[in-house]
Amino acid sequence: MFLDKIVNQTRLDLAQRKIEHPIEELQRLAFEQSSPRDVLEAFEPRDQVHLIAEVKRASPSKGLLAPDLDPVATALLYEQHGAAMISVLTEPHFFLGSPEYLTAIKHAVSIPVLRKDFIIDDYQVYEARAWGADAILLICAILDDEQLRHLLHLAHSLRMRALVEVHSRAEAQRAVDAGAMIIGVNSRDLVTFKMNPYLIREIRQMLPANRIIVAESGIHSPADVRRLARYDVQAMLVGESLVVSPDMPGQIRMLLHGANRTTQVKICGLRDAEHIDAAIEAGADMLGFIFHAPSQRYIAPERIPSLLAASNHYAHIDEGQVLPDLVGVFVNKEAAYINDVAEQAGLHYIQLHGTETPEFCQQIKRPVIKALSLTDKADLHQLADYQAVTWRLLIDTPTPEWGGSGRTSDWDLAYRAAQQEKILLAGGLTVGNVADAIQQVHPWGLDVSSGVETDKRKDVQKIHAFLQQVRQSEKDVALK
Repeated sequence: MFLDKIVNQTRLDLAQRKIEHPIEELQRLAFEQSSPRDVLEAFEPRDQVHLIAEVKRASPSKGLLAPDLDPVATALLYEQHGAAMISVLTEPHFFLGSPEYLTAIKHAVSIPVLRKDFIIDDYQVYEARAWGADAILLICAILDDEQLRHLLHLAHSLRMRALVEVHSRAEAQRAVDAGAMIIGVNSRDLVTFKMNPYLIREIRQMLPANRIIVAESGIHSPADVRRLARYDVQAMLVGESLVVSPDMPGQIRMLLHGANRTTQVKICGLRDAEHIDAAIEAGADMLGFIFHAPSQRYIAPERIPSLLAASNHYAHIDEGQVLPDLVGVFVNKEAAYINDVAEQAGLHYIQLHGTETPEFCQQIKRPVIKALSLTDKADLHQLADYQAVTWRLLIDTPTPEWGGSGRTSDWDLAYRAAQQEKILLAGGLTVGNVADAIQQVHPWGLDVSSGVETDKRKDVQKIHAFLQQVRQSEKDVALK
């Protein structure tokens, strides 16, 4: 296994370095260093996704990535184009890293620098500080609870921060219990090196709101970074897709713009596998299923598993493939019923479209999207009422039939709401008006149903056209 080989080699190297440089020497050098840079400050504001850009020449799974990489020039370019922090590999055998890279980069840049290595011993923590690191990586998979707590405490005593990396819910709980403030969720299994791009979705809800969450591995495309924006992370650690890019500045712009300035799109009211595939192919971020029986778009919850199995994309998932999240729409149903349906249908988010109270939202075990119908400025107080107990708020047109009317909402009120919270805009959106909606409201996301239908049935061409218009509008805004 890769992980065992790396850790065993780390132990051998460590034994040799301890002979060549006694720990007392490292401790002296560590205490002579100037104060570490403020890592937590690098992730402000916390409602944005920041970039930890990695200087990486090789990896165990991919081999040589960038043989001619100039570490210092690369780090300077990262900083110039918006990276919040630099990650430097110092492991020499499998990643072709070096401590000299870290020290040279620290002297060249003004942002914090992370030592990325397989740290298992006090000696390496003192090394990191002696070399100039502001933070270290601690990997739960190679540390027991006592080691994790001890190394985390030692890093803090040297005024460094630690990025504590987890690969499962159990490890995430261990990181929280140890007091980790910066938790990295690595989507790559360190034993098999296989990818699970949705691990962060599975783990995110259990992590405290005051922690900084970092997404690691498999971050390459606009769809990847839009996914991270849905999971409310504060940072993404990216190496491979940067160092292999022929246009590093362009790749950085795409990552940061995609995570912070693109619009999430939910196609709602789906009932057929053909339209699920069309939404996925067009690049939808969320798929919505309506479990409100009076609606013409109603689908029985028990149909969802077979419907997804009939989808060409859901039935044949490639490793690392990004698929939309699933949203179930309910109106004034009991909490126990909603939670049961969510479990059985494999829903990721719950959308409440009735008169559900903030207290009711807290009974739902999945993140909640609460639909609000605003009629005047006085209704904006509802945002504060629901903000702490929901994942997102949806601003829809006030109608007696709970949405799907095809009538546009009040975009002025929606704009005011979007200045306060990350909202989804719904109500009367079409290919013809969605560009104006994005420009006028600046919503976090869009929820469309009737606007991509013909004769009250989803239209494949309209689904594609709607998503194309959204992405083109984003490009137009970015160029201004």
